[in-house]
Amino acid sequence: MDEVLFSDAQLVRLAGEAAFGRGVEYYQQRMVTSWGMKGSVVTAKVEGSELYHVKLTLTKCGMTGECSCPASEGIDFCKHCVAVALVCREDLAKQNQLAGGDTTDRIQAYLEQFDKPSLVETLLSLIEHDPALQQQCSLRADAALGVLDHKALKKRITAAFPINKGLFRYNQVSHYFTKAEIVIEQLAEQLPQLPPEKSLALVDYAIARMSKALETIDDSGGFRYHCEHLLHTMHIQTVQRLDWPAEKLAGYLYEKAFEGNEDLYPTIPDAYLDVLSEASKSTYYERLQQAWDTLPTVTAASEWEKRYRLIRLRDPLLKRAKAAGDLAAILALYQKTTSDERDCLEAAEQCIEYEAWDLVEAWLVCAAKCEQKNNALWRLERNRLEIRLKLHRGEAEAAAEQQWGIYQHTQQLEDYQQLVALMEAHNLTVNYRQRACDWLLERITHPSEKVPFYLAQQAKDSLLEIYLFEGRLNDAQALCAEHPVSAHLLYQLAKTLPSPDAQIPLYLRLVRLYVEQTNKQGYRQGIALLRELKKCLETSAQHTAFAQLLTQLRNEFKAKRNFIKWLNEAFPDTL
Repeated sequence: MDEVLFSDAQLVRLAGEAAFGRGVEYYQQRMVTSWGMKGSVVTAKVEGSELYHVKLTLTKCGMTGECSCPASEGIDFCKHCVAVALVCREDLAKQNQLAGGDTTDRIQAYLEQFDKPSLVETLLSLIEHDPALQQQCSLRADAALGVLDHKALKKRITAAFPINKGLFRYNQVSHYFTKAEIVIEQLAEQLPQLPPEKSLALVDYAIARMSKALETIDDSGGFRYHCEHLLHTMHIQTVQRLDWPAEKLAGYLYEKAFEGNEDLYPTIPDAYLDVLSEASKSTYYERLQQAWDTLPTVTAASEWEKRYRLIRLRDPLLKRAKAAGDLAAILALYQKTTSDERDCLEAAEQCIEYEAWDLVEAWLVCAAKCEQKNNALWRLERNRLEIRLKLHRGEAEAAAEQQWGIYQHTQQLEDYQQLVALMEAHNLTVNYRQRACDWLLERITHPSEKVPFYLAQQAKDSLLEIYLFEGRLNDAQALCAEHPVSAHLLYQLAKTLPSPDAQIPLYLRLVRLYVEQTNKQGYRQGIALLRELKKCLETSAQHTAFAQLLTQLRNEFKAKRNFIKWLNEAFPDTL
């Protein structure tokens, strides 16, 4: 664009001061309704007392203007010509700016050079040769022209999810759902324009169709998730649009939740709580309660299918009762599953939460009666709840002794910490710190033939954890010097020691453990530890000891060529 040709000074010279001022007003008021440029000729339409036709011709010598308005008489450069020139200057400047931008900007600059008929022709040509784009534009066109047909949409959904395909390769499944996404995204655009009941029927059909298709498609890569998310969102939004009585809507949601389709839809009712009226929510929960009341109490011999349905009915009712703080309703729901140890323990925990201590023991007794063999998890949980009950009753000694039994079983640091906290809080006569250490040392130094190796190893790790927790670093170092311990605890000790002189032997031991794994990951972990150690060194003696450590590793693992190569690359200054 020749900036001088379209400058204010040039336009004033062509039109005069008065006409230029009026042309600026026309430009600012957006009176130029359309314009196009072919070669050196600009044609445009300008609104005035009527619609005027303007033609600007660009030459090497300057610019001429013609207009159909009376003031121009077809030959003079009038205010309408000024307005068109200013619009042309603005758009050409924008095109020049876009031409220097990114790919999208340059494409925009290219398209803006077309007049409307040429642009339509170009787009039609592109659409004709791209089936996916053709389908997308067809849906949008139907919606814009008011001829959108839910039957046609259903056919598109059917075509989007062909069944019995037997697909299992990632690229096949990815391609399948990429094509389906186009239709589902368009469905999301068009649904708001359809009546809500027809929209609901389409979403239900799409969900069912995708589920049917997945019967012969291995989508372990999760390529369906975008379609699934869109369909779930559409379903929730469509339910919100329904003008159904509360009873009908509750019945519909109940059917989707409990008639074999529960895995296909968002969680009912949780995902719909924000879009349902209070009446619909209440009616839905009443429907659940009615179904719940008709079911018999389950026993230990009950089939899983019956138990599963009961649990699924109970869970939303339980959430509602907990939100309302209704302990009586909570416990009434647990009454039907008293044959399940976990449910009894959950009920006992609820009683503790609501400080209904007089009810706790009965639920714990119930849990003990239905205890299953070899189910240590729930037995431990019951013991922990019994400890809380004993503490409430002021039986601290008995509670601590039961906690000691738990620690003997788990050897977990958290249980040791709980034991120590009980001892200190209640000034107990038994020193459980010493008792735990003595017991573990006995298992380490005098292992029983009946005790498996992994339990003997666990005792070493457990004692080291206690030493670290209590800050007994000398005892921890002595234990590690005499016995093998887990790498993560050895590393924890190394990081806790205050001096690099004490850390170096432990880091060497850790590096050996990783290199002996004889794999690339182990080699990298070993070298990472050495880099970490080097950053901690402070004195020249420590740097000398580190160099000796590297020499020792090079000699010891010279057969492991990859490790030696990476070691030399990491520490070339020690070669």
